[in-house]
Amino acid sequence: MKILKYLSIPLFALMISACSERDDAVYDGDNFVSFGAESSEATVVKGSTSREVAVVYTTLSEAKQNTEVKIAVDAANSTAVEGVDFKILNKTDNLPAGQKVGSFKIQLLESGALETQKKITFKISSSVPNATFNQTHTLSYSLECPFNMSGFTGTYKVVTDTWEDYSPGDLITIQPGPAANQFKILSTNNPYISNPTTSYMLVTVQNNGNITVASNQPFLYDAPTGSMSLTGTGTVNFCTGGINISALTFSGPAGTASGQKFVLVKN
Repeated sequence: MKILKYLSIPLFALMISACSERDDAVYDGDNFVSFGAESSEATVVKGSTSREVAVVYTTLSEAKQNTEVKIAVDAANSTAVEGVDFKILNKTDNLPAGQKVGSFKIQLLESGALETQKKITFKISSSVPNATFNQTHTLSYSLECPFNMSGFTGTYKVVTDTWEDYSPGDLITIQPGPAANQFKILSTNNPYISNPTTSYMLVTVQNNGNITVASNQPFLYDAPTGSMSLTGTGTVNFCTGGINISALTFSGPAGTASGQKFVLVKN
């Protein structure tokens, strides 16, 4: 029994070793090329001119020799236009022997980016046979607009004013401040109040584009309306500078008028 006990230890070790060798077997079949993923997303920051991104491809095993891999645009399944919205900086990539991952450089142009996503569908080819998966890659991209107060200053044009102080097309001046995330919609062109040079709507902007609105002082109308304070909510568009006050409330001794809309665009 003692002999059997001691012999069983190296025998068990040999069994583990044999299993490990099978688990560590290296793939030695035909090689194949494909994109690393079916899709990806990117944004181009407003003011940056362009952004360079990588579209990755891979082979099933290491290249046995230096190999050329090519990328092309599937225009029929793309909404972005090559040369107008984006550029391919290297349509051919050289995958060195012993490597299995490479990439193509794509330059996304700010001039072609929109707030809504555009998509580019790529195809891949090589002397290495194509895999049966990931033979196309769709890159979706859009314009990213960080908040910048300089985008909310200057002259704006009235689109909608359901309170009817202004008519569509009237011009309004907007000034920055006092806080870094605030701007003032001045009343200087409002023909219906007696304090147009001192009153304004103070707009406070959140990082997600939501806004709150409050008048710095009551707007003084003729009787019977009289003194009215303003509060409201809405949104701003960081890309276009558009202002949409969708729920503006006027309140004073004469009563309350809620749900007024005030929409402005940059002139």
